[in-house]
Amino acid sequence: MRNDHDIITKEEMIELTGHHYKTKQCESLRRAGIFFIKRPDGHPKTTWGHFLNPVTLRGKQVEEEKEEPNFEAMNSGR
Repeated sequence: MRNDHDIITKEEMIELTGHHYKTKQCESLRRAGIFFIKRPDGHPKTTWGHFLNPVTLRGKQVEEEKEEPNFEAMNSGR
């Protein structure tokens, strides 16, 4: 990957999705919420920017996990 606008190659797509078949690659991208176009030959094409920042996750706020003491651990030592 050089920058966000670079197209993911066929070899990279196989490595990223874990599938050699173009229909399975499209299915994997769709499930992950990654925008792609389907070329006339059936292969999915997308950029690294879309892969690293999926459309379905844009704008969602990540909830920070609050760190609290485990009081149960103190009671179980008796």
